[in-house]
Amino acid sequence: MATKDNGACGVVRTLVAGGVEVMFANPGTTEMLIVDALDSVEGLRAILCLHETVCTGAADGYGRMAGKAACTLLHLGVGLANGSANLHNARRAGAPVVNLVGDMASWHVAKDPLLASDIEGLASFTGCFYHASGADPDGLSDDVADALVAVRDYRAGESRVATVALAHDATRDPLSKPWAPPELLATLEQPGGDAKTLFERSIELHNERYGGNDAIPAHVKACGAALKTSNAALFVGGAGLCDEEALRACSAIAAATGCALVVENAFARVDRGGHRPRFVRVPYFPKDARTYLAKFETVVLVGARKPVAMFGYDDGVSDLVGLDGQQVLEIDAMDVPGALRYLAGTLGGAPPPPPPAAAAAKRPKGKLSAYKLCQALACTQPADAIVVDESLTSGGSYWDLSLGCAPFSHLTLTGGSIGIGPPLSVGCAVACPGRRVVDFQADGSGLYSTPAFWTMAAENLDVTVLVCKNDVYQILKVEQQKQNLPTAKPNAKKLTNLSGPSVDWVALAKGYGLDATSVSTADDLLAALEHSFATPGPYLIEACF
Repeated sequence: MATKDNGACGVVRTLVAGGVEVMFANPGTTEMLIVDALDSVEGLRAILCLHETVCTGAADGYGRMAGKAACTLLHLGVGLANGSANLHNARRAGAPVVNLVGDMASWHVAKDPLLASDIEGLASFTGCFYHASGADPDGLSDDVADALVAVRDYRAGESRVATVALAHDATRDPLSKPWAPPELLATLEQPGGDAKTLFERSIELHNERYGGNDAIPAHVKACGAALKTSNAALFVGGAGLCDEEALRACSAIAAATGCALVVENAFARVDRGGHRPRFVRVPYFPKDARTYLAKFETVVLVGARKPVAMFGYDDGVSDLVGLDGQQVLEIDAMDVPGALRYLAGTLGGAPPPPPPAAAAAKRPKGKLSAYKLCQALACTQPADAIVVDESLTSGGSYWDLSLGCAPFSHLTLTGGSIGIGPPLSVGCAVACPGRRVVDFQADGSGLYSTPAFWTMAAENLDVTVLVCKNDVYQILKVEQQKQNLPTAKPNAKKLTNLSGPSVDWVALAKGYGLDATSVSTADDLLAALEHSFATPGPYLIEACF
């Protein structure tokens, strides 16, 4: 029988004291003491995932929507390896994730047992923090507290993924003294504290350190002046795209300066629709992106890293801004909404009225096509929906067609590692009960992570999975054309084709416990979407075109 006051209980108590509410878990032998502690310590919801890529992708989605960390429980280094692809996406999204990874007993690891691996090396691939616990059960709480603090703050381009390796014996052995919250947890930002924003406090610290007394720092003055005096783009990222006050500040800045509001193509989350400001999404392909961005004399980055091409083609395009004399300025801030509000305040003027609502998408008719898929979703999605968009080539029209939707949250594939859609949807649904989640899903990438369907069913999550079934890796077809490669040769066809055999998504979904249907006309798709949105629980629609 496990000891109640052991290292594992200290870990779970620390997570709860640090504000963590959800654990996405795929445990094994070395994590059994943590599983036992979940029944001894209240306050942490444990959710079973059938593969570690679901754990990590779900934690990413939860972090993007809840604005705070979930944790994962992974079995040894091999489990961390299985989850690394979606941790890469979480890193690019700036999502806070704390991974608890079981490790061999401290006295056993030197013998190189079969499942021993380089956990630190695997963690360094995506993380901002790593610590191996060692044999001391009392030290586990401090290690977890360190991880929670490490993922608290966000700067554009930096990781918020932390990993703690828990030695099996340290989780089992009793604590030497009664557990108390680690002192470090007191540094976590608490609601209802200082009314000043983090950005304003950073200005005070800057002036104290360098002896200045500027109420408005020089770099903020430069950004404001550039936005007012040049053909400029305000390139926004991070929480600046999903905080209502920050969005109003973006509208105020655009009204005061005439600048364009721009968002990267692979954004983590944009809250859109209704009277919210309308951003321009940078095109996916680098030549198109550079052509669009080149028309601006100045690009001001707030919460976004300097954009570069997804891939390097023979056209030599790498940097997308800062060429041919273009000025690139940046406001570097952990508190992106605070920075935007501050910038808007320096520009003066009353906040503008919200833009009028755009026209709603028309209801499509007839045989399905990629465009009609986007139309159908845009004209039926409920208010306050969360759209997880891994539609890739099939969803190219959705951004513009959804301008007239009621307010909703829009998430995309941030790191380019496909298969994020189903797991990300799980995390979003757990973070936001009562909001309908739509996994707008390309068929090829969706096959990477179908075990997420089981978790949707097991937790009865309100997720609609809309599969764009064209039985082909269409993005690879496009890439063949862009690189002037033949598409009709045997292996070129074989390695981009999903039709032999064609996947039966309805049977697949039902095997995992989801209700499902298949459609091939716009009328049937509209009816299936409306049925799903009106019915609690998960539902899959195979849309064939």
